[in-house]
Amino acid sequence: MYRAFVASAVSLAILALAGCSRGAPGGAQGEPPAPVAKEDTRPMLNVAVVEVKDASAPPVATTEPPPPAPPSLAGKTILHVGDSMVGGLGGLTKALEERFEKEGAKLVRDYKVSESIVTFDKSKKLSGLLKKHNPDIVIITLGANDSLVPFPKVMAPNVESIVKRLEGRECYWIGPPMWKPDTGIVSVIRDHASPCAFYDSSPLKLQRGDDGIHPTNQGGADWADEFWKFFRKSETERVAASEPAGPLTGH
Repeated sequence: MYRAFVASAVSLAILALAGCSRGAPGGAQGEPPAPVAKEDTRPMLNVAVVEVKDASAPPVATTEPPPPAPPSLAGKTILHVGDSMVGGLGGLTKALEERFEKEGAKLVRDYKVSESIVTFDKSKKLSGLLKKHNPDIVIITLGANDSLVPFPKVMAPNVESIVKRLEGRECYWIGPPMWKPDTGIVSVIRDHASPCAFYDSSPLKLQRGDDGIHPTNQGGADWADEFWKFFRKSETERVAASEPAGPLTGH
């Protein structure tokens, strides 16, 4: 009787253990497998990142380098040659002389009344002046007596000949300050004076003497002021400022 009871108890225990084993974690063979994540094949969007600046922030100052200072004129000799516009009634040379002296330079002038481009080219005056003074800079003021000739283009070789005689010196050709429309000499000088820098004086409204042609001392001073602005620019600025000089009203 006792043995039968023990056998029954053992059988019940085995059955109980078997039931527990089916619910244990290790016996989860019947559970469905976990889903496998699929690769996202959708195209990615390129999103630009835009920096939003603070509107209240002060603007950043952009500073450009200042233009280079004009070269020193100290100790240099400047030769100014030409027609009566250099001397005469006007004060062009007088005003220029004062400016050059303030810069420590020396101005030498030489002019001839009624001098034309052709007569100046054919004379030996320029060669003699260059040999005597050996100038660093040459300023030429010619063309006023050629302003009404009918065929000014024939003087192009003379302009080139005068410039060539300067042998590479720094040079400036001041065109005539026209009192009436010219027949084309201003354009001829402009087109053939290179490598000299050409200054167009034709638009200037200057105070003139009784003859209505030559500037007075005040007119010459105004003329000198306008040329000096051009003269003290850098070479690049002079090329850029190729337009004629702005008009002045006479005093």
